[in-house]
Amino acid sequence: MIGEYVQLKRAGRNLKGLSPFTDERTPSFMVSPDKQIWHDFSSGQGGDIFSFVMLVEGMDFRQSLEHLARKAGVDLSMFSSGDGKTAKRRARARQALSLAANFFQKNLVSTPAALDYAVKKRHLNRTTIKDFLIGYAPDSKDSLVAALKKHGFSDQELRDAGLVNRFGGDLFRGRMVVSLQDAGGEPIGFTGRIITDDPKAPKYLNTPQTLLFDKSRHIFGLSQAKEAIRKSDIAVIVEGNLDVVSSHQAGVKNVVATAGTAMTEHHLKALSRLAARIRLAFDGDKAGIAATERAISLAQAVNVELEVITLPGEAKDPDELIQQDPKLWSAAIEKAVPAVEWVIERYSEREDLTSAEGKRRFSTAALKLVKSLKDPVEQEHYRKL
Repeated sequence: MIGEYVQLKRAGRNLKGLSPFTDERTPSFMVSPDKQIWHDFSSGQGGDIFSFVMLVEGMDFRQSLEHLARKAGVDLSMFSSGDGKTAKRRARARQALSLAANFFQKNLVSTPAALDYAVKKRHLNRTTIKDFLIGYAPDSKDSLVAALKKHGFSDQELRDAGLVNRFGGDLFRGRMVVSLQDAGGEPIGFTGRIITDDPKAPKYLNTPQTLLFDKSRHIFGLSQAKEAIRKSDIAVIVEGNLDVVSSHQAGVKNVVATAGTAMTEHHLKALSRLAARIRLAFDGDKAGIAATERAISLAQAVNVELEVITLPGEAKDPDELIQQDPKLWSAAIEKAVPAVEWVIERYSEREDLTSAEGKRRFSTAALKLVKSLKDPVEQEHYRKL
């Protein structure tokens, strides 16, 4: 299994290869087939096959167990002490979602208006469309439902997969759809973007909470970004899924999103398995400041270094900046500043520091933030600013 990630050569009773966690020239990654363990001397990490998959794929233990079971063709429901039925429902949901992704991709190619939107308006190329499993949901009542029922799926199984609305018809209609993939690259849901100017319809529509998709835990783009995150030791978090897609296409691949929901401790824990530094590209408005304040608190709990990216000029999001010039996005990432410093700067911008009241409000907000820091050295540093 480890040989799928690392080119291994025999070294006595063991196997040796280049570390998948560091950029080294002399092999220091060792695997002991007899003991079923591995050790990476360059990073000091080691463990069993589960810990390896957790690190290399950015998964938690349950996800690594399910991932390895699928690769080995093992039905975990056979070993479940309690809820084998749920395991079978999850497996059927995965099958339905995989077929749905294929259905959407075929419809994108066969629908000129949708293909024009993806290629000409969103500037997506074929490689990106393939990597992110991007497709098109026809503007019809139940074309997907009908197609999946031909494969033997029941109404309940389609509900389990999050593919139908409350009336039993297609949830996604007339939308470009981007697959929400787990860390192993398997679709567990979709996000749909309307391709017409309809003020009555929501611009984006996401898969609801299901047996497979949990928005508080899902990290969009992790499957595509994990290798770049691990190599750079930096994970960049943006707000929009299509910001991730554009960034990857532009060659900046250590970028993910929190799938349209507030950042959680789980998001940061998952990313901290891959990188020690996390950079946020949030808006500088009131909501963006609040989100960054919350992220600072969460980052302390998982011991990661948090920084904030400021977009130059009038660009409202990374996608827009990339369309101007991809180099501007790369430069903005490089110029990221510590999150606490960024928030304090936003506090100073929103207050009139020439007035006593403005100074009081600024000092109160800044001191509250600094006091929330757990590291006394960091606290002292910001008190002196």
